[in-house]
Amino acid sequence: MMKILITTDWYKPVINGVVTSVLNLTEQLESRGHEVKVLTLSRNCHSYKEGNVIYAGSVGMGKIYPQARVKIPVVAREYMEELLAWKPDLIHSQCEFSTFFLAKRIAGELDIPIIHTYHTVYEDYTHYFSPQKAWGRSLVQMMTRKLSDQVDAMIAPSGKIERILEGYRVSCPVSVVPSGIDTEKYRRRIDDGSREALRERYGIKEEEIVFVYVGRMAKEKNIEELLWYQKSV
Repeated sequence: MMKILITTDWYKPVINGVVTSVLNLTEQLESRGHEVKVLTLSRNCHSYKEGNVIYAGSVGMGKIYPQARVKIPVVAREYMEELLAWKPDLIHSQCEFSTFFLAKRIAGELDIPIIHTYHTVYEDYTHYFSPQKAWGRSLVQMMTRKLSDQVDAMIAPSGKIERILEGYRVSCPVSVVPSGIDTEKYRRRIDDGSREALRERYGIKEEEIVFVYVGRMAKEKNIEELLWYQKSV
């Protein structure tokens, strides 16, 4: 069995795809007997520990991206020393920014590999940091290639992302490993009549298809495509 350190800028109480992936990954690795610790960012400037999760002090950067945070220059030495003394076998990085630099430091001191999951297609997010999409896309490609030089392998959650990384000409091996989904919650059915009541309330016929979107109202979510598809059905 292995000791695995997961590093991520995003963690509870934030709700997003990266957090869900990290939580599912941690649960499944532990169920297989592996020992897992998580290094993430706190929601304030203080570093602290809760169970197997170490929170590094950070400051908010919400003006750049909703709920984003960046670690403060100095992370409590005792927690870094604790992770070094724990001696993980490998580091699984989930984010490319603050905690990645901590992952590099730990991996360098212990001479252990870093595996990185490339969750986000950043060229779809260029409107957050670049007035010109072409310039932003070039910057993303350059940064991704630089990232690939610093890790031992990358995980692409889908074939689409694998093809994107190949197009960027990354230097490390890339493997497709889909993010796990807890399918049990989707098997639950609510049979209390509430669905029928909602259809009646909003005048939706039984044969009409209902689309539900749960997420941020953001450009990169491409909600227009869902609306277009709904009209075309």
